[in-house]
Amino acid sequence: MKKSLFISLLTIPTILYAQVPLPYIEAQPPAEKTWEYFCKKVLEKGQPQKVFPPQELDVRTCDISSWDFTNYTADELADVLSFDSKTILPPATKLPKNFHPKKILENGKKPGLHIKRLHEKGIDGRGVSVAIIDQNLLTDHQEYKNNLTWYQEDEFWKKGEYSASMHGAAVASILVGKTVGVAPKASLFFLAEDFRNEGEFFDSTPIAMALEHVAYINSQLPKEMKIRVVSISRGFDFTDIGWDKLLEVKNKLEEQGVAVFATNDVQTLSRLHSSDNPDKVSSYCRPPYWWQKEEYADLASNRALIVPTDFRTTAAPNGVGDYVHYANGGLSWAVPYVAGLYALGVQVYPNLTKEIFKDAWAKTASKQVCEFNNTPFKVEMLANPEKLINYLKRLNTND
Repeated sequence: MKKSLFISLLTIPTILYAQVPLPYIEAQPPAEKTWEYFCKKVLEKGQPQKVFPPQELDVRTCDISSWDFTNYTADELADVLSFDSKTILPPATKLPKNFHPKKILENGKKPGLHIKRLHEKGIDGRGVSVAIIDQNLLTDHQEYKNNLTWYQEDEFWKKGEYSASMHGAAVASILVGKTVGVAPKASLFFLAEDFRNEGEFFDSTPIAMALEHVAYINSQLPKEMKIRVVSISRGFDFTDIGWDKLLEVKNKLEEQGVAVFATNDVQTLSRLHSSDNPDKVSSYCRPPYWWQKEEYADLASNRALIVPTDFRTTAAPNGVGDYVHYANGGLSWAVPYVAGLYALGVQVYPNLTKEIFKDAWAKTASKQVCEFNNTPFKVEMLANPEKLINYLKRLNTND
């Protein structure tokens, strides 16, 4: 089993984090300048046959200017196309009418569900510290550079030797991004960890170590700066190596008032089309893209916290001002969204706990009847951010 950088730091009592000038950025992974290998595989096959959801046409960074998409409608193409600021698309004559890439990127930046109305009222995560445990990060991206208070890397990443990951940039921007994020004024502590299997089993031991490091950092931060929520875009269960240790550390953190969210806590429901208004609640009727029709009914009884993930625009790892539109999201994008809402909750209710938050969510969630693929189903737990925050405000007043 590999030795974690976090454990080695924990055993050095002379390191006093309260005395380290902030922001503390241990390494600066370079931007992913080119995805030559990825694009070569895409391009050598030539333009594929017409793609339909839940399939995805991933052309990030690729030059597909010779392709012809005139057999698509604007919605059909936007709903399957994952592209970024460096993708070279065909000229307008080879694109569907009313297909506007810049508008697609801008529409996908909105967190949706009227979260921006909370931001306009100053409920934007200010004064709250959050943490992410994920793959390495493009630390200078304009979406979150000013939020980044702490950045450390596990020894796997060799302190900046690897190019920045797409995953780290995405989750950081969804949580605290200045235009993309749910909590754009929160302070971000980011621990870059490698999520790897040992044989057929996932080894959660390094994640437990990272959580221990969160507790260690917290022990030396002043009360007003302590981390209150941790986002981990990975699921865990009893088959994992180190499961008992992870559960022990997680429970201990939550007893100390630090909520820990993983993919076990969340579910996703997204807009029917990329072009739909992200704030229009009734447009959220697209179940997880990997679900079969017979599973749709499970969304009515599912008590996981449901948030949007498909058709999201996030920070891209290949440039400090670059963005990427993902046709298909996943549970990884849901976790930082929920953690962001938790940060907004802490802002209005400083004594918030995970248990109180989940209870408040259930009492304020949007409920609606949907239809997708000619299959009707009910939704019970879709986030209603304004109702949720107003409810937590009242709880704080009554405390």
